[in-house]
Amino acid sequence: MKTIQLNLYPFVELKECAKETALNDNRFINVDTNWWEFIYEDAETAGLKIRGFDLDRAYYCNAEFKADAINCAGLIVDNHGENTETYQATMNFWTGRDGIVNTWPKDRNGEFENVGELDCALDRIEESFLQTISHEYLKMLLKEYEYLISDSRVSETLTIGEYPFTADGKIATDLEKLAQA
Repeated sequence: MKTIQLNLYPFVELKECAKETALNDNRFINVDTNWWEFIYEDAETAGLKIRGFDLDRAYYCNAEFKADAINCAGLIVDNHGENTETYQATMNFWTGRDGIVNTWPKDRNGEFENVGELDCALDRIEESFLQTISHEYLKMLLKEYEYLISDSRVSETLTIGEYPFTADGKIATDLEKLAQA
């Protein structure tokens, strides 16, 4: 039988170079699970269904209205603060939509002329609104991701989780489990 003694340290007790190793080795610890769920839920409450996203090369957020643009805009106005980008995008949508409806030519009976063209114009502004809102949610996803992989957040996770480390900053959870067997 051979006995090996190994000293393990909590993250806060590591030397700076070992902390750097621990941070880099565990950079994605906070994004191993469905870290985006809260943003997806926020989108749902705003009348938007996010189908997928990519923060890498493709850089997109694939979303659709749960009901329609007007419903989504109303939910954003009701639930998002005036200082949010989604609120500002919604106000721009309302202004543009109202501008189209209010200036569209009418016949002498007060009915809209060229209804097909009006529908196309409204469809275009709704599609533009969807693209803008999708992009705002993409920015939210990116901001959250960058926060979760930041030194401060990874450090906090490693500290709160009481992960054990070797003196050189290598995580030792498997070693600790092996020693308990």
